[in-house]
Parts: sequence; structure tokens; C-alpha cells
Amino acid sequence: MDALTAYFSSLPFSIIISVLASIAAFFLIPVIIRGRRENWRNAPPGPVGWPILGSLPYLSNRLHEDFFNLSKIYGPIMSLNLGLKPAIVVTSPEMAQEVLKIKEGSISSRTITEAIRAISYDAHGVIFSPYGARWKVLRRILISELLSPKAFESFEPLRRQQVHSLLRQLYSISKSNTQVNISEAAFVALLNLVSNIIVSKNLFDSTKKDGGQLKEMFWEMIKVLGTPNTADLIPILKPLDPQRLKTRIANLFKRMDAFYEKLIAERMKERENHEINNTKKSGRRDLLDVLLDYRSDDKENNLDRLHRNIIKAMISELFMGATETTSSTVEWGMTEILRKPHVHKQLVAELDQVIGKDRFVEESDIPNLPYLQATVKEVFRLHPGVPMIIPRRTNESCEVGGYQVPKHCVVYVNVWGIARDPKVWEDPYEFKPERFIGSSVDVKGQDFNLLPFGSGRRSCVGWPLAHRMMHFYLATMLHAFDWVSPPEIVNDVTERVGLTLQKDKNLLATPSPRLPESVYQY
Repeated sequence: MDALTAYFSSLPFSIIISVLASIAAFFLIPVIIRGRRENWRNAPPGPVGWPILGSLPYLSNRLHEDFFNLSKIYGPIMSLNLGLKPAIVVTSPEMAQEVLKIKEGSISSRTITEAIRAISYDAHGVIFSPYGARWKVLRRILISELLSPKAFESFEPLRRQQVHSLLRQLYSISKSNTQVNISEAAFVALLNLVSNIIVSKNLFDSTKKDGGQLKEMFWEMIKVLGTPNTADLIPILKPLDPQRLKTRIANLFKRMDAFYEKLIAERMKERENHEINNTKKSGRRDLLDVLLDYRSDDKENNLDRLHRNIIKAMISELFMGATETTSSTVEWGMTEILRKPHVHKQLVAELDQVIGKDRFVEESDIPNLPYLQATVKEVFRLHPGVPMIIPRRTNESCEVGGYQVPKHCVVYVNVWGIARDPKVWEDPYEFKPERFIGSSVDVKGQDFNLLPFGSGRRSCVGWPLAHRMMHFYLATMLHAFDWVSPPEIVNDVTERVGLTLQKDKNLLATPSPRLPESVYQY
């Protein structure tokens, strides 16, 4: 068994599928004689799948590309079987609106994989909880404590502190003419922003051993989350764990769980000391205090208080959801801007005109930067952080686009594909911020041709933070520094598939200051 799992873990996803297809063909085809369409009547058009494996032999780990290419054959709604799981893929604004808005009540659950089950503590957080009482409570907590206008404003000094601290670090680096890994710099800054929101302190200092280890732990979990797992799609393979993902997940989970337990234990001790000394913690409450203090009368749903796994799931999802997607999108934004000198020039001119050169950019400047806003929309269009948003699952059988969709069907909305459809966008593969100048199209989930954060009740609850930080990072880095990147790096826009669509070759760029020295030292 060990030799078999070691062999499978060394193979690419496509080869694993080929091996499994051969096994299925040899052993299973004589046994399974009924086709998929006998089991799924009035299904949308789609490729006829193999027994057991379904459509997996047609797919690679680049599902967003495979689905987009298949949609050119089968249309804006198609059906397939992913292993033993029925799925539909929609690739048009009209079908996205029907799935995410019109039929939202029937399509509001989640599909839980082995990796997601670990980071969400068996779907106890807000992102992966089943639609119901617990999900409503957790979403309400996040919105009221972090994302309401009043709460969002209260965190503004913290966001400014983290971004301006990054600029000062980049200034120090610029003195040695050293290249900066844009994605990693943004990732660490976002991790510390989130850690301050959760526990009011920086936890990820890369210059210290513990901080570096924490950063690497989160990077590793993000890699695992982005790896397709055949055992999730073909349950009979779960005992074999052919890619050894379950083993990797278990090891990572132990480390992450110990980290979260330590945070909670330290806070409980602090609170106990405050009570003994009859003192109160002053200032703004962080998320951990909010979760620990939560009380209600809802004993029927076991929600009169939040048990430990819910608290840890909320912390875990916030760390995962608020860091990698934004940092990779910042990297794509900087890449596209540096590839387009006229875009870069116009952005810098706008920044200089509005801000000048005697201070850093502030969040309050963003509404006065229309070309920056158009550029950010174009980044979200061409490089959505999650190319098919987080898949949903039907709660019940329903009809979509005139076709029958069964209960527990996985539903993909390919926003990456919609962005590349010439019927939806003129010159879809071109990075053109000008397309959004004077346009009312926005990213808030009401315009179904631009859905980087999804739409409806299961849309990304943290989108206001991600949206604001995207503007803030790009504006501050472009205003404070000139950037030079080797052409072979900046012009390579090959995607690397993981939890998000990352740039295959990380953007390495050398910053040089644009502002007076006194600004960086303030």
C-alpha cells in the first residue's frame, strides 16, 4: 500500500486520471452498462462520460480552461459527471444570473472536500457552513463587527499602518537595488493585517523564525487546497489516498490547530488576568474577543454561544480567504500595469495630480482616482482570484435554463470564461481599463458579466476589504515607487493553478523611490 500511494503521489493529476481510466475500462465497464443520461434525464448538453470516472478523462487540473473550451461546443450551460458527482457549468451572464439570483434558494449549499473539511473544521465557518441558522449568525457577526460602515471605518488606521509600513520596508530594500517578490510582499502584509483584525498584533515577521514558519505553513495549506483530489470525486479511492493529500492535510491541520489553540489560550489568559486585576481591555475589540463574547438565546440551534471549532473555523477561513486571493490579484494587477506603459503612465499622472509628492496615498483619495478604479475593475475581470468562484451545490432538484438539475449537483460559474467571451466583452483578452471609464458596471454582484466575488447570499462576505485593499496597494506602490522588472518575467502571463490563479513566474521587480526621502521616514 505504501508503495502504491507513493507512486500515485509522484504523478501529475492528468496521468493519475489516465491510470484510473485504464483500471475502470478493464474492470468496471463490463459491470456498469447504464450511461449517465439514463440516470440524469433532461440534462443540459455535455460530453458523455466514462463509467465511474465520468468526464474526468477529458479534464486536467486547469478546470476553468477545460470548461471554457467545452462550453464552446456545448453552450452556456452544460452537464458532466466529475467522477461520481453530477455537475453543471454555466459560462454566460444570463445563466450566472439564473443560478446565483433567480434560483438562489435552490442552489445555496457547498461541496466539501477533504482539504476544506480540515480548514473549516468540518464546515463550521461562514464560508462552507450549510445554509441555515449557524451560517446566518456567523455572517451577521462578520458584517456587524468587521464590514459594516462603522466597523470598516474603525479599522482604517490599522489598514493605513500596515500599508505604509510595507512602503517603508520597500524603501529600505530599494537602497540595495534588490528585486521584490510582489506577491509575497503583499501576502505577508495581508497576513499581518488579518492577524491584527483577529488578535490585535503582527504574527508574521519573516525575519524571525516563528513568523517565517507560520508563513510557510499557510503557503503549504494553500497549495494543498488548490490541488484536485481524485478521492473527493471517486469515494471508493478514499481509503487509498492515491495522491497522499489526506496525509498532508492531516499533518498541516495538526500544526494549524495548535496555532489557533495557542491564540485562544493566550487570549483566555489575558482576559482572566484582566478580571483578577479588575481592569478592562480598552479600545476596539478584535474578532477573537467578539467570537468569545458572543451570547444569544438561540439554544434550539445550539447557538447560544460559539463552541471552539466554530471559533477556530472562523479564524482559519479569514486567514485563508483574505490573504492569498488579494495578494495574487495585486501581483496580476502590477504585472498588467507594467506590461502596458500607457496604462502605467496614466495611472502615475493621475496619482501625482490628486495626491502630489509630499505624502503617501490615503484610502480617502481612492474615490478621486477614476482611472485607478477602472484599472482595478479590469484586473478583476481578466484575473478573478477564484476563476469559478466557490462552487455551490443544489439543495434540491430544480430547473435551470430549461434543463433539469438534480439534488446535490455541483454548480460551477466560470467567471474566468465569461471574461474571455467575445459575445460579452470586446477584445476580451486585452487589458483595457478604458472599457470601464464612464461605465456603471461594478463588482458588487449585480452585474453578472463581472463577478469576481460572486453574487447573492453566498457571495464573498469579505469583498469590501479585498476591494479596498486592492485599490490601496496598487495606488500606494505605483505612487511611491518606479518599478523595473525583467521583460521575460513581466511579459509571461502563464497561470499556475492553486487555490487561486497565480502568476506562474512570480513578478520580481526593483523599486526606486519617486517621493522625497522625508515622506518614507514619516
